[in-house]
Amino acid sequence: MKRLHFSVELTHLALLGIFLLSAARVSPDPDTWWHLNAGKWMVEHGELLRVDQFSYTRLGEAYSAPGWPVQILLYLAYQVGGIGGLNLLTGLVFTLTFYFAGKALSGNELLKASALILGAAVSSLHASARPALLTLLFSAIFLWVLEDYRWGRTNRLKLLPLLMVAWANSHGLAAIGFGLVGLYALGMTKVEKRGARLVIANLPKNLYILIPWLLLAACINPYGPALLLYPLQAASVHWEAAQHIQEWQSPDFHRSFVQPFIWLLLLTLAMVGANRKRLALTDFLLTASFAYLGLYSARNVALFGLAAPVVLTRSAAPLAEAWARLSPKRVTAPKPLFRRVLIYLVLGALTLGGLARVVQMLPNQANLVELEKAGMIAPVGALEYLKAEQPAGRMFNSYNWGGYLQWALPEYPLFVDGRADLFQDKIIGQWFQVALVQKGWQEVLDRWDIHVVLIERTWPAAEALKLAGWKLVYQDGFAVIYTRDADD
Repeated sequence: MKRLHFSVELTHLALLGIFLLSAARVSPDPDTWWHLNAGKWMVEHGELLRVDQFSYTRLGEAYSAPGWPVQILLYLAYQVGGIGGLNLLTGLVFTLTFYFAGKALSGNELLKASALILGAAVSSLHASARPALLTLLFSAIFLWVLEDYRWGRTNRLKLLPLLMVAWANSHGLAAIGFGLVGLYALGMTKVEKRGARLVIANLPKNLYILIPWLLLAACINPYGPALLLYPLQAASVHWEAAQHIQEWQSPDFHRSFVQPFIWLLLLTLAMVGANRKRLALTDFLLTASFAYLGLYSARNVALFGLAAPVVLTRSAAPLAEAWARLSPKRVTAPKPLFRRVLIYLVLGALTLGGLARVVQMLPNQANLVELEKAGMIAPVGALEYLKAEQPAGRMFNSYNWGGYLQWALPEYPLFVDGRADLFQDKIIGQWFQVALVQKGWQEVLDRWDIHVVLIERTWPAAEALKLAGWKLVYQDGFAVIYTRDADD
């Protein structure tokens, strides 16, 4: 019993560390701000946002985007605690995600805690204040329910349609839920050769029957079945845009914060190879499908951080037990009282250090400074200039700063922001045409009657505008603002 008590404390320590690390980070990313703005609009108007209200290129266009309850929740959290409130909310949801992920793992508690920490390090790339965080949470719950069903522990499949209703309303990637159920159904289907015939020896009927119910559940939303097409709409943006948008590209493994993805992938493969048992089809499908998604696009890496530890711990569990049996028994374990005191001292030190960092990141100003340094929001100086001088005319804005400008500078409707499924190739292509100074770029500015440009200094347009006769009215280390007269 004492050993079990130690293990439970260790698991709690892992979850506490995950919370403190995720809550101590700056949670907004470039898309957070347009989600906040959508939540604000819905709270102020008392209705759902069904058409675009924030751009001049898509004004009035139907926009049936999922995530409305999360957008409202984010806005309310911001109203109560500012960016610090968003950080705390993100930390809570992220920790709850790995609480459920831990329930899907195998092996002893030390192995589970280690896998949870590594998985959280991988998924933390996208632990940000946006509805996509709910896809991580629901994916973890689905994994837990499906793993329990797979091994005959508990049948909670009836919960999944209800969860799918919540998932479909929270984020557009509810299709991951269908994929998980289909993956387990396929993996658990066994075909045997009996004589000259192939016979289905095991058919998980409950899983196959569940899929149409999940489809029906996903249609229970304010936008109806059309919402099921959201992933296809988001994915249909031309590759030219994807090669300039970081989260749509393959992970950049030269960056240190992406390295845990490689560690988890290689460690999972190593444990599978070291295990003498034949790899189950379900485990292969889990590893291969989510590894492929993560390698294809950085925005999918977080899902691999949930799925891979399931296979890793199951493959490593026999090895961990064998190691425990082979370990020298003459080594004297610390006395229970000393061990408990040591654990609580470590736990207390980590908690105090983590809480100090969380408190440090509660004030809005501290978060804004970090975001500006990272280039994730428009520079304060540029915003102050626009608010003070209010240059007349439509503004061509930075794509990366579009969400923040929508939130912080509502007096200027936008050319584009991070809602790629709304703007699609037509508008995003025109944005890159101007930003990259491609043929016809000046005609785009004329066609939309643009007289103000706010963009990062790193884009070719930042120099081309000056050569084209535009007036440079503001510049700093990150941004430039150009204007031209109304009659130009």
